[in-house]
Amino acid sequence: MYYWNKDNFEGLLALAQSFDAQADLKPLASYCRYREQGLRREAFAALEQFLVASRSFDSATARRAAIEILEANSRTSQAHQFLTQPLTARFLLPTLGAWMEEDAEAALPVRWLGLLNRDPALLRRALSMCPDDLPVRKVLIDFALGWADHATHHLDESVFLGSVDEATSAVDLARSYIAKAPDPEALAHLTREVEYFDRLITDWKAYSENPTGDFPEWCAERERNYNYPAKFYYER
Repeated sequence: MYYWNKDNFEGLLALAQSFDAQADLKPLASYCRYREQGLRREAFAALEQFLVASRSFDSATARRAAIEILEANSRTSQAHQFLTQPLTARFLLPTLGAWMEEDAEAALPVRWLGLLNRDPALLRRALSMCPDDLPVRKVLIDFALGWADHATHHLDESVFLGSVDEATSAVDLARSYIAKAPDPEALAHLTREVEYFDRLITDWKAYSENPTGDFPEWCAERERNYNYPAKFYYER
């Protein structure tokens, strides 16, 4: 019925059902149902109703609503039309920011601000406050592996981007985050990525000491198999 956007629409309906049970969030339930129906103007009118009402929330109500919204969104990540810029900028970020300033010991605002803003410093702080937080740990591992991926994604052209030492440190950091997880086995798929980039960077170091031919040829001679992203170059 919903063709390619089926998961999004079903997620919006699931969110609507969740929010219906909470009086303060009923306008968000309406927003989700209108979006599922393709009624954008009506949806944003319902969202505005929530944002106006939220101005009168006391701090406890605002904090509770923010966490309920974020947790519901996390459970229903396929509903990509839910977490809009107005909701984030006018309610979630101000509420979490004020909460963090008012209670320096509270982990929740640090966690969610870190996740919303993709802020490594806040995420590291959140992990130090709650080492069992697997989603935060995963994001930090992804950041570290993303650095290694960026540095190596032109090695099929024998080009290493940035510092080899920094890329090595990023891989080591990812490995450390995995090793310190309460259940490292739950991150086995990321361990494989760490091992992949570790081998790739180690081979680049060896190749760089005595470069013969290009890097893919050097790897093929030693039966090293790596995958490189497709790249497209355009000229005017």
